[in-house]
Amino acid sequence: MPTIKDIATLAGVSIATVSRVLNNLGGYSEETRKKVMAAAESMNYYRNEMAAGLKKSSAHIIGLIMPTSPTLFYGDIIEGLESEAQKHGYGVIIAHASADGINLSEIISLMAERRVEGLVIASMALVQNVITQINGLPFPVVLVSTKSDKSIPYIKVDDESASFDATEYLIHHGYEKIAIAGPNISDQIAGVPRINGYKRAMQKHHLPVDPDWIFYGTFSFESGIQAMKYYFQLSNRPEAVFSVSDDTAIGIIVTATQEGLQVPKDIAVIGYDNTRVAEMSNPPLTAISQPFFEMGAKAGRKIIDAVESNQPIESEILPHTIVERRSV
Repeated sequence: MPTIKDIATLAGVSIATVSRVLNNLGGYSEETRKKVMAAAESMNYYRNEMAAGLKKSSAHIIGLIMPTSPTLFYGDIIEGLESEAQKHGYGVIIAHASADGINLSEIISLMAERRVEGLVIASMALVQNVITQINGLPFPVVLVSTKSDKSIPYIKVDDESASFDATEYLIHHGYEKIAIAGPNISDQIAGVPRINGYKRAMQKHHLPVDPDWIFYGTFSFESGIQAMKYYFQLSNRPEAVFSVSDDTAIGIIVTATQEGLQVPKDIAVIGYDNTRVAEMSNPPLTAISQPFFEMGAKAGRKIIDAVESNQPIESEILPHTIVERRSV
């Protein structure tokens, strides 16, 4: 069965654009609309999935809000959510909020106007007015890869535990001088737990944490470049780096290679997320793996159960794993 990801690939546009075209949300050119519609019709998607679904129900739509970001794991969340939704005759509409969440309240209101039956919010930090807004909505909401107020259920991994395991993995491979690259100290949802997990593993094994080995930054490729340039000029250079994302890890590997270092001979690197770029890295990246497809699917299942069976939605911590490749 074709998905909006298949349509996006064929039409050469983003998944969000396909969603907007199929749901008549605007914000695209006539040429783009024609390309998307032609791709959808060639796959028999619009007639069978959208048109039939909307005729059968006044809603049967789940909304998904995610930040504007090039991060690859959002595609897996979308696939998981859409796969589960389609099994039960639901459609999915997608909207992007700014990464800083300034317009999140506005996007939530837009979803409510679209009469969604449930809403999934991925990787967004929620401020108090948004929490209040969500608690007043007439439909269920689930957070994915983030958490907030206890009243709003979430699905994610335990970032502190995963960061502890990533650091301990390096320790078990004989590394003692271990750095952490990319955490944002102001990010209480994802940044601080990663720092805490890293420090806890180092303390458990009685290893020193040199303040110079903690490079604060973001989850981006550029942050990895900056981190490696910084580590390279240290007199007490780390032997291994725990990167808070795969993108950051790739930035470190690329820069290390440019500086004449070999990974993992001269410096080992472990990433976090296990997105598709981890396999494409040179060398392939060992990484903490988050089950993003499962997060999306479980979010869809919980929303549908709440709508159709009035089932209460419980928060859920999913297990992480370490995928071993050749960067450690």
